[in-house]
Amino acid sequence: MKIGDYEILMADDGTFKLDGGAMFGVVPKTIWQKFFKPDDQNRIELSTNTLIIRYKKFTALVDLGMGDKFDEKQLAIYDIKREKNLIQNLEGMGIHRDDVTHVIITHGHLDHTGWATMRVKNSIIPTFPNAKYYFQEDTYEEIKFPNEKTRPNYNYLNFENLDDQLEIIRGDEEIFPGLELMKTGGHTKGHQVPILRAGNRTVIYFGDLLPTASHIKPAYIMAYDLYPMDTFYKKKELLEKANEEQWIITLEHEPVKKVVKLLDVEKYNLEQLSL
Repeated sequence: MKIGDYEILMADDGTFKLDGGAMFGVVPKTIWQKFFKPDDQNRIELSTNTLIIRYKKFTALVDLGMGDKFDEKQLAIYDIKREKNLIQNLEGMGIHRDDVTHVIITHGHLDHTGWATMRVKNSIIPTFPNAKYYFQEDTYEEIKFPNEKTRPNYNYLNFENLDDQLEIIRGDEEIFPGLELMKTGGHTKGHQVPILRAGNRTVIYFGDLLPTASHIKPAYIMAYDLYPMDTFYKKKELLEKANEEQWIITLEHEPVKKVVKLLDVEKYNLEQLSL
Protein backbone atom coordinates (compact mmCIF):
# COMPACT_ATOMS: atom_id res chain seq x y z
CA MET A 1 0.00 0.00 0.00
CA LYS A 2 1.32 3.41 -0.98
CA ILE A 3 0.29 6.47 1.05
CA GLY A 4 2.06 9.55 -0.23
CA ASP A 5 5.80 9.04 0.28
CA TYR A 6 5.21 5.99 2.49
CA GLU A 7 5.02 2.33 1.57
CA ILE A 8 3.20 0.02 4.00
CA LEU A 9 3.92 -3.71 3.86
CA MET A 10 3.54 -6.75 6.10
CA ALA A 11 5.66 -9.85 6.60
CA ASP A 12 5.40 -12.68 9.12
CA ASP A 13 7.41 -15.22 11.08
CA GLY A 14 4.92 -18.07 10.76
CA THR A 15 2.38 -19.16 13.36
CA PHE A 16 2.42 -20.25 16.98
CA LYS A 17 -0.16 -21.33 19.54
CA LEU A 18 -1.31 -20.02 22.92
CA ASP A 19 -4.06 -21.13 25.27
CA GLY A 20 -7.40 -19.89 23.95
CA GLY A 21 -8.78 -19.15 27.39
CA ALA A 22 -5.76 -17.02 28.25
CA MET A 23 -6.08 -15.16 24.96
CA PHE A 24 -9.69 -14.20 25.70
CA GLY A 25 -9.65 -13.75 29.48
CA VAL A 26 -13.16 -13.67 30.94
CA VAL A 27 -14.82 -14.28 27.54
CA PRO A 28 -16.41 -17.76 27.74
CA LYS A 29 -15.10 -20.53 25.54
CA THR A 30 -18.55 -20.95 24.00
CA ILE A 31 -18.05 -17.49 22.48
CA TRP A 32 -14.36 -17.39 21.57
CA GLN A 33 -14.34 -20.82 19.94
CA LYS A 34 -16.64 -19.36 17.27
CA PHE A 35 -13.61 -17.32 16.17
CA PHE A 36 -10.80 -19.80 16.81
CA LYS A 37 -11.04 -23.58 16.87
CA PRO A 38 -8.85 -24.86 19.73
CA ASP A 39 -6.67 -27.93 19.45
CA ASP A 40 -6.74 -30.84 21.90
CA GLN A 41 -4.63 -28.76 24.34
CA ASN A 42 -7.05 -25.80 24.14
CA ARG A 43 -4.50 -23.78 22.12
CA ILE A 44 -5.40 -21.49 19.23
CA GLU A 45 -3.22 -20.65 16.23
CA LEU A 46 -1.95 -17.08 15.98
CA SER A 47 0.08 -15.21 13.41
CA THR A 48 3.23 -13.11 13.89
CA ASN A 49 2.64 -10.13 11.62
CA THR A 50 5.46 -7.60 11.30
CA LEU A 51 4.50 -4.17 9.98
CA ILE A 52 6.96 -2.58 7.55
CA ILE A 53 7.04 1.17 6.89
CA ARG A 54 9.34 2.52 4.16
CA TYR A 55 9.89 6.26 3.84
CA LYS A 56 12.69 7.79 1.77
CA LYS A 57 15.92 6.40 3.25
CA PHE A 58 14.16 4.77 6.22
CA THR A 59 12.90 1.21 6.63
CA ALA A 60 11.10 0.52 9.90
CA LEU A 61 9.96 -2.83 11.26
CA VAL A 62 7.39 -3.16 14.04
CA ASP A 63 7.83 -6.30 16.18
CA LEU A 64 9.87 -9.32 15.20
CA GLY A 65 8.06 -12.61 15.68
CA MET A 66 9.37 -15.69 17.49
CA GLY A 67 12.96 -15.78 16.22
CA ASP A 68 15.49 -18.62 16.19
CA LYS A 69 16.39 -19.23 19.83
CA PHE A 70 13.92 -21.86 21.06
CA ASP A 71 14.84 -25.28 22.40
CA GLU A 72 12.85 -28.41 21.55
CA LYS A 73 10.63 -28.11 24.62
CA GLN A 74 9.67 -24.53 23.76
CA LEU A 75 9.05 -25.42 20.12
CA ALA A 76 6.57 -28.05 21.31
CA ILE A 77 4.88 -25.73 23.82
CA TYR A 78 4.27 -23.01 21.24
CA ASP A 79 3.90 -25.33 18.22
CA ILE A 80 5.83 -22.89 16.02
CA LYS A 81 5.26 -23.50 12.30
CA ARG A 82 6.65 -21.65 9.30
CA GLU A 83 7.61 -22.38 5.72
CA LYS A 84 9.93 -19.38 5.80
CA ASN A 85 11.04 -17.26 8.74
CA LEU A 86 10.74 -13.49 9.00
CA ILE A 87 14.24 -12.81 7.63
CA GLN A 88 13.60 -14.99 4.60
CA ASN A 89 10.23 -13.35 4.00
CA LEU A 90 11.80 -9.89 4.20
CA GLU A 91 14.50 -10.90 1.73
CA GLY A 92 11.80 -12.14 -0.63
CA MET A 93 10.39 -8.61 -0.52
CA GLY A 94 13.79 -7.11 -1.31
CA ILE A 95 14.47 -6.02 2.28
CA HIS A 96 17.81 -7.18 3.67
CA ARG A 97 19.02 -7.01 7.24
CA ASP A 98 21.36 -4.12 6.49
CA ASP A 99 18.50 -2.06 5.01
CA VAL A 100 16.55 -1.75 8.25
CA THR A 101 17.02 1.59 10.03
CA HIS A 102 14.35 1.46 12.76
CA VAL A 103 13.09 -1.46 14.84
CA ILE A 104 10.06 -0.66 16.98
CA ILE A 105 9.32 -3.03 19.85
CA THR A 106 5.75 -2.71 21.16
CA HIS A 107 6.80 -4.59 24.32
CA GLY A 108 9.35 -7.16 25.39
CA HIS A 109 7.48 -10.47 25.23
CA LEU A 110 9.16 -13.34 23.43
CA ASP A 111 6.65 -13.51 20.54
CA HIS A 112 7.38 -9.86 19.64
CA THR A 113 11.16 -9.72 19.96
CA GLY A 114 12.42 -13.00 18.48
CA TRP A 115 14.49 -11.54 15.64
CA ALA A 116 15.90 -8.63 17.62
CA THR A 117 18.96 -10.85 17.73
CA MET A 118 19.99 -14.00 15.92
CA ARG A 119 22.31 -16.96 16.35
CA VAL A 120 25.49 -17.03 14.29
CA LYS A 121 27.45 -20.15 15.18
CA ASN A 122 27.93 -19.85 18.95
CA SER A 123 27.23 -16.12 19.18
CA ILE A 124 24.16 -13.90 19.57
CA ILE A 125 24.32 -10.79 17.39
CA PRO A 126 21.88 -7.96 16.53
CA THR A 127 19.86 -9.09 13.51
CA PHE A 128 19.69 -5.59 12.03
CA PRO A 129 23.17 -4.07 12.37
CA ASN A 130 22.27 -0.59 11.05
CA ALA A 131 19.04 -0.15 13.01
CA LYS A 132 18.14 1.64 16.18
CA TYR A 133 15.83 -0.38 18.43
CA TYR A 134 13.07 1.68 20.06
CA PHE A 135 11.82 0.59 23.49
CA GLN A 136 9.83 2.47 26.08
CA GLU A 137 11.87 2.96 29.25
CA ASP A 138 9.28 0.96 31.19
CA THR A 139 9.69 -1.94 28.77
CA TYR A 140 13.44 -1.86 29.26
CA GLU A 141 12.92 -1.98 33.03
CA GLU A 142 10.42 -4.83 32.68
CA ILE A 143 12.99 -6.83 30.72
CA LYS A 144 15.84 -6.13 33.13
CA PHE A 145 13.88 -6.65 36.35
CA PRO A 146 11.10 -9.22 35.83
CA ASN A 147 9.14 -10.80 38.65
CA GLU A 148 7.93 -14.36 39.12
CA LYS A 149 4.77 -13.67 37.11
CA THR A 150 6.38 -11.94 34.13
CA ARG A 151 9.68 -13.84 33.81
CA PRO A 152 8.28 -16.70 31.63
CA ASN A 153 7.11 -14.16 29.03
CA TYR A 154 10.65 -13.18 28.02
CA ASN A 155 13.47 -14.81 26.10
CA TYR A 156 16.53 -12.95 27.34
CA LEU A 157 18.68 -14.06 24.42
CA ASN A 158 16.56 -11.66 22.32
CA PHE A 159 18.18 -8.71 24.10
CA GLU A 160 21.83 -9.75 24.26
CA ASN A 161 24.45 -7.41 22.73
CA LEU A 162 21.87 -4.77 21.78
CA ASP A 163 22.97 -2.00 24.14
CA ASP A 164 24.81 0.06 21.52
CA GLN A 165 21.71 0.16 19.30
CA LEU A 166 19.00 0.84 21.88
CA GLU A 167 16.95 4.03 21.83
CA ILE A 168 15.11 4.27 25.14
CA ILE A 169 12.14 6.64 24.95
CA ARG A 170 9.79 8.00 27.59
CA GLY A 171 6.19 8.48 26.56
CA ASP A 172 5.01 9.57 23.11
CA GLU A 173 7.64 10.45 20.53
CA GLU A 174 7.90 10.99 16.76
CA ILE A 175 10.86 8.96 15.50
CA PHE A 176 10.77 10.12 11.88
CA PRO A 177 8.38 12.40 9.99
CA GLY A 178 4.83 11.12 10.33
CA LEU A 179 5.63 8.11 12.54
CA GLU A 180 4.77 8.51 16.22
CA LEU A 181 5.17 6.00 19.02
CA MET A 182 2.35 6.25 21.56
CA LYS A 183 2.74 4.73 24.98
CA THR A 184 -0.50 2.91 25.85
CA GLY A 185 0.30 0.67 28.80
CA GLY A 186 -2.32 -1.97 29.45
CA HIS A 187 -0.84 -5.23 28.24
CA THR A 188 2.40 -4.26 29.98
CA LYS A 189 3.37 -1.02 31.66
CA GLY A 190 5.62 -0.08 28.75
CA HIS A 191 3.43 -1.21 25.85
CA GLN A 192 3.50 1.20 22.89
CA VAL A 193 1.89 1.39 19.46
CA PRO A 194 3.14 3.11 16.28
CA ILE A 195 0.79 5.50 14.49
CA LEU A 196 1.63 6.71 10.99
CA ARG A 197 -0.04 9.90 9.78
CA ALA A 198 0.37 10.66 6.09
CA GLY A 199 -1.84 13.40 4.66
CA ASN A 200 -5.41 12.50 5.56
CA ARG A 201 -4.63 8.81 6.17
CA THR A 202 -3.66 7.18 9.45
CA VAL A 203 -2.30 3.68 10.00
CA ILE A 204 -2.11 2.12 13.46
CA TYR A 205 -0.50 -1.13 14.57
CA PHE A 206 -2.20 -2.19 17.79
CA GLY A 207 0.33 -4.71 19.10
CA ASP A 208 -1.19 -6.65 21.98
CA LEU A 209 -3.67 -3.92 22.82
CA LEU A 210 -5.81 -5.51 20.08
CA PRO A 211 -4.09 -8.77 19.04
CA THR A 212 -6.71 -10.16 16.63
CA ALA A 213 -9.85 -9.00 14.86
CA SER A 214 -11.84 -11.11 17.32
CA HIS A 215 -10.63 -8.89 20.18
CA ILE A 216 -12.25 -5.81 18.64
CA LYS A 217 -14.72 -5.32 21.50
CA PRO A 218 -13.02 -3.31 24.27
CA ALA A 219 -14.03 -5.82 26.95
CA TYR A 220 -12.34 -8.71 25.10
CA ILE A 221 -9.04 -8.52 26.97
CA MET A 222 -6.37 -11.18 27.36
CA ALA A 223 -5.61 -12.78 30.71
CA TYR A 224 -1.99 -11.96 29.87
CA ASP A 225 -2.65 -8.22 30.32
CA LEU A 226 -1.05 -6.91 33.48
CA TYR A 227 -3.22 -3.77 33.60
CA PRO A 228 -6.54 -4.82 32.02
CA MET A 229 -8.51 -1.67 32.80
CA ASP A 230 -5.79 0.44 31.17
CA THR A 231 -6.14 -1.80 28.11
CA PHE A 232 -9.92 -1.34 28.15
CA TYR A 233 -9.88 2.45 28.28
CA LYS A 234 -7.02 3.00 25.83
CA LYS A 235 -8.40 0.48 23.36
CA LYS A 236 -11.84 2.11 23.52
CA GLU A 237 -10.32 5.59 23.05
CA LEU A 238 -8.23 4.57 20.04
CA LEU A 239 -11.06 2.64 18.39
CA GLU A 240 -13.35 5.65 18.66
CA LYS A 241 -10.70 7.75 16.89
CA ALA A 242 -10.14 4.99 14.34
CA ASN A 243 -13.85 4.91 13.56
CA GLU A 244 -14.24 8.68 13.38
CA GLU A 245 -11.20 9.19 11.14
CA GLN A 246 -11.38 5.84 9.29
CA TRP A 247 -7.91 4.67 10.26
CA ILE A 248 -6.27 1.65 8.70
CA ILE A 249 -5.88 -0.90 11.50
CA THR A 250 -3.12 -3.53 11.33
CA LEU A 251 -3.23 -6.52 13.66
CA GLU A 252 -0.25 -8.45 14.94
CA HIS A 253 -1.61 -11.90 15.79
CA GLU A 254 -4.57 -12.09 13.39
CA PRO A 255 -4.21 -15.01 10.93
CA VAL A 256 -6.79 -13.81 8.35
CA LYS A 257 -8.05 -10.23 8.74
CA LYS A 258 -4.62 -8.71 9.22
CA VAL A 259 -5.59 -5.25 7.92
CA VAL A 260 -9.05 -3.83 8.63
CA LYS A 261 -11.16 -0.72 8.90
CA LEU A 262 -13.76 -0.19 11.62
CA LEU A 263 -17.20 0.40 10.10
CA ASP A 264 -19.32 0.78 13.22
CA VAL A 265 -18.04 1.65 16.68
CA GLU A 266 -21.32 0.53 18.30
CA LYS A 267 -21.41 -2.97 16.79
CA TYR A 268 -17.66 -3.17 16.10
CA ASN A 269 -18.10 -4.33 12.53
CA LEU A 270 -14.92 -4.59 10.47
CA GLU A 271 -14.09 -4.42 6.80
CA GLN A 272 -11.09 -6.41 5.67
CA LEU A 273 -8.50 -4.48 3.63
CA SER A 274 -5.38 -5.48 1.74
CA LEU A 275 -1.97 -3.83 1.64
